[in-house]
Amino acid sequence: MYDTTKNKKLLILGATSSEISLVKRAQEFGVKVYVTDNHTDYDLSPAKKYADVAWDVSWSDLDTLEQMCRKEGIDGITAGYSEIRVENVIKLCKRLDLPCYTTMEQLEITRDKIKFKNECRLNGVPVVKEYKTIEDVDAYPVIVKPVDRAGSIGISVAHNKEELKRAYDYAMDMSLCKEVIIEEYIYKAVKFDAYYEIIDGKIELISTDDVINAAENGTKKVVQSGWMLPSIHQDAFKEKIDPCMRRMIAHMGIKDGYIFFSGFADKNSNFVFFECGFRLCGGHLYNYFPLMGFHNNLDIFILHALTGSAKEAVRGTCKNPDLKCVTINLYAKSGIIKEISGWEKIRQMKDCRFALQYAHIGQKCVDNQAILSKLGMAYFCNDSISQLEKDVAEMYTYFVAEDENGNDMVYDRVDPSYISRWWKGDILNGL
Repeated sequence: MYDTTKNKKLLILGATSSEISLVKRAQEFGVKVYVTDNHTDYDLSPAKKYADVAWDVSWSDLDTLEQMCRKEGIDGITAGYSEIRVENVIKLCKRLDLPCYTTMEQLEITRDKIKFKNECRLNGVPVVKEYKTIEDVDAYPVIVKPVDRAGSIGISVAHNKEELKRAYDYAMDMSLCKEVIIEEYIYKAVKFDAYYEIIDGKIELISTDDVINAAENGTKKVVQSGWMLPSIHQDAFKEKIDPCMRRMIAHMGIKDGYIFFSGFADKNSNFVFFECGFRLCGGHLYNYFPLMGFHNNLDIFILHALTGSAKEAVRGTCKNPDLKCVTINLYAKSGIIKEISGWEKIRQMKDCRFALQYAHIGQKCVDNQAILSKLGMAYFCNDSISQLEKDVAEMYTYFVAEDENGNDMVYDRVDPSYISRWWKGDILNGL
């Protein structure tokens, strides 16, 4: 598809199951794909099974990687779903004088929750209320987080001062830079995300979503069981917040890439934001966005890494402006996986646009405050809300994950009726 990438060599830092799609997409363009991490057990690094070349070198071992990249004649480097790996991409690209879509300054703003909120304030984007110290907290519950971790790592909710002290210590332990942020815990609202693509300085809002939280979650930990796109708040977001977001993206000097913002929206479409990511996101929505007339965001990162620009990226064609998408995340209860199956049947479903297995047989899964093992995810696209409800119900009939005693290991199963009730406004009105 892209002549400028043919026969070039791309190194991807990381080789998890999430990187498999990135590997395959680059190979479609005639690219020779290398992946690297320090795992020699390829069940832990399944992308190595798909790459043209697999290196068993840590993506943080920059001295060794620099030597290997020079020897192999690597033309570009990228990373998928981790700010820590993106940091190493920046450093390695600088050593090798290779293109990089982001700078260290941009990365710091987008991965540091405090710096991000300061940037929001500069550009008129509303943010979640925060407290500077434990002593400043005057109302509960509050949510406590490391400032520099994503994916719900290190996050917990406190309902009193004793819980707050424990939550603070836990977040500090999980923080890489040893900084913690305490924020108002917003529960009479829905978590909301907004997605933008930037190509050659042109900024476009490509979609929004509303999050489905785990039903049995309570406030012990933050678990997102699903996402529904577009958000029922999207029109209000375009009117109230989108101009400020565009101003902030431009102010940060972003020219090429894909960025997503996370916040909350209440029933009156009042918004506040708390973090963002300037990287590929774990929702793997690159199959949905082209259906809406936008770019495959994998292409943006691949092209920029190999050519220094994403201008060549080809837009998708929007044939149905009412197309919706429902993503279901499958997390695990504690136990050792004896059986995990159903993926082939799920992939064969007419509306399934993406399905990915994360876990493998024999894997020990944990369900605690620090981490929750992920079994996999799938998403479905259709303009009919009732059909998407049926799709989710059908998916659950196929998917099986059992422990050694035959117990169901799925942490949370979304009630399919939630989907239609949400988009009809029934649940929103009850917030």
